Amino acid sequence: MSTLRSRLLLGVSLGWLVLVAALLAYSHLSGGALAQRENLTHLEYEAQLIAKQLDRSIHVRQQALARLRPSLVLDEDLFTQLQRQEGLLALFDRLMVFDAQGEPVAAWPPFEHGGPNIAARDYFHHVRGFRRPHVSEPYVGGETGIPQVMVIEPLLDDEGRFLGILGGNASLHDGTSFVNLRSQRIGEDGHVVLTTAQGQIISHPDPAYLMQAVPAADRLPLLDRALYGWEGSGMGEQLDGQPALMAFRQVWSADWVVGVFLPLSQAEAPVNRYATELRWVGLATVALMLPLLWWLLGLGLAPLHRLERQIERVGRGDARRLRLHTSMRELHQVADAFNRLEDQRRDALASREAREAFLQAVLASSPVGMFLADMKGRINYVNPALEAISGFNVAASRTSEWVRRIHPEDRPAFIEQWRATLERGDDHHLQYRFQRDDEQLWLEAQVSRVELGDTALGFVGMIQDITERHERETRQLWEAEHDPLTGCLNRRGFENRLEEACALHRRESDKVLSLIMMDLDHFKPVNDTAGHAAGDELLRLIGQLLEESVRQQDAVARLGGDEFALLLPSCPLERATEIAERIRRGIETLEFQVDGHTFRVTASIGVSNLSVDDRDGGPLVKRADRASYRAKHQGRNRVEVQAGLSKVSES
Repeated sequence: MSTLRSRLLLGVSLGWLVLVAALLAYSHLSGGALAQRENLTHLEYEAQLIAKQLDRSIHVRQQALARLRPSLVLDEDLFTQLQRQEGLLALFDRLMVFDAQGEPVAAWPPFEHGGPNIAARDYFHHVRGFRRPHVSEPYVGGETGIPQVMVIEPLLDDEGRFLGILGGNASLHDGTSFVNLRSQRIGEDGHVVLTTAQGQIISHPDPAYLMQAVPAADRLPLLDRALYGWEGSGMGEQLDGQPALMAFRQVWSADWVVGVFLPLSQAEAPVNRYATELRWVGLATVALMLPLLWWLLGLGLAPLHRLERQIERVGRGDARRLRLHTSMRELHQVADAFNRLEDQRRDALASREAREAFLQAVLASSPVGMFLADMKGRINYVNPALEAISGFNVAASRTSEWVRRIHPEDRPAFIEQWRATLERGDDHHLQYRFQRDDEQLWLEAQVSRVELGDTALGFVGMIQDITERHERETRQLWEAEHDPLTGCLNRRGFENRLEEACALHRRESDKVLSLIMMDLDHFKPVNDTAGHAAGDELLRLIGQLLEESVRQQDAVARLGGDEFALLLPSCPLERATEIAERIRRGIETLEFQVDGHTFRVTASIGVSNLSVDDRDGGPLVKRADRASYRAKHQGRNRVEVQAGLSKVSES
């Protein structure tokens, strides 16, 4: 018995005595795994149902507000108008109208003290900036002091100017509110939690959690992943720290996260009852064999305990090498191998410390913003250049703070690429808008996975501020497509818009497209009499008149000299003819005075629409140009129409 192998052989010969215990453990583990899989599948189904229910509820309320918005008359009795909305009052606790400065205009039920000014609130800034329907983050009511959320519809005039908002709020405490999920239970102790993507709790069975931030990512990693858009299930902790099975689904219409939690004790209760019965059988077996096995292993493993103590001394630095006093050849081989590895480890540690010091110096001195992240995307290093670009302590903040500062229109692309980088190791290369305090920047980010052989170590990223370059490119693009004199599109810009409109017409055959082309009459005397500077000023006035006569989505272009064109998408020919006639009258009544001379000009205008036979905009331009030429030769100051073949006329 002088070798470790012979001593272990003795121990293995006695190992059959614990076979029963192994079988019992396997039964318990396999049963627990099966129960866990079944419960996770059920939780995912419940989370999906609840998320769909919330999506439908939000959609119904947004549609109801959208239907009410066109019928509101801001200069009439809004209180009466809101009071009549019995259907909406069944969906919301209160209906409110605020003007463009955030001042309350009307509410039903009315405010007790006139209502708060919401100009400084984030959701008001959001709706005023993007002019789209929005579901607010949870907030505490200014007069009621009650936590609530608001479904908001922007109020715009015919020109698209922001007039204010129409909103309906829902209390987080009200048990009948559509955001209150406290009454929904999963089994005896399972429950539902609703949070925003920013990490604020909207609904929880315990009211004390309302309006609180979710715990840090190291406590609830699955919930933290769900805040970034992940959907799935797994095992972790509840908000109260108890272990539980959980599933998460996204409510995309409001940027919320639904979490369904089932305490592990409830999920494992059936398995535990069965395991308790088996455990008594196992304990009886172990009680009989444990004393003998303990004595034999104590004798056989005594040299290993001495080896363990020496390894601890080397680890503490009290010794540099192992020195054994035993006859076991195997332990001497282990000690020799350990000493060789310890020597190599010390050499590698010294080399690594030198490389890390060099890398830290390089990163700190780099003018490009750089960061290092682990395989889960957690930032563990940020250089000074990135701190200067972001304007806040990136390493000390949650990753969601960076995501929150990205422009909402660029945020989905960023999240999609970042998720692909974390899950598959794809390179992340993206340009996006970023809010630094009161300043908006354009950033260019490049992130790559760092690998050592086949082992992924983490991610390295570089971020540059390209605001000046982006503004320069944008300015150059604008100048390339616009007339510097009038600010209208030039011929190149007009041709690009025409090509885009024709492509849309080919994809969606129900779209209509009209074109107005015009030449000014009697313009040459202005240049001859008052000079080209006066003629340029008159052209600017004409351009301004045309811009004010059409919608924002319409395109006004100066094609050269005194020739102008107006491209009117989604505008029937009859409506385009009315617009052309209004423009003709506006130019006819325009008086231009310079150096004591008064000049009047008129316009010869041609109108046409895109024909079903047109493959591009060339025939449309020719028809409108011929109509303008005909107006010129039939006496000027008139509108001529040359219609293209439409679906109605074809049938």
